[in-house]
Amino acid sequence: MLQFGHIGYGIRPSSRRRGLATWALGRILDEARTLGLDRVLIVCETDNLASVKMIEHQGGILDDVRDSEHGPVRRCWIKI
Repeated sequence: MLQFGHIGYGIRPSSRRRGLATWALGRILDEARTLGLDRVLIVCETDNLASVKMIEHQGGILDDVRDSEHGPVRRCWIKI
């Protein structure tokens, strides 16, 4: 079972709120498509509203919320 997702990313604090995560995730989804994947799982902490918004903007659909060692996380699938 895939628990933590296919994609991981981080944006340093001084570069946030510039659309970089949305841009990067879009490019990663393009690469996943070329690899033949039809969907990917992406996970973020439930209280990270910027990531939640960005994932939903890229088509993410909430699968469930699970406990992790870092607290509750949202598991979202993005169809590509």
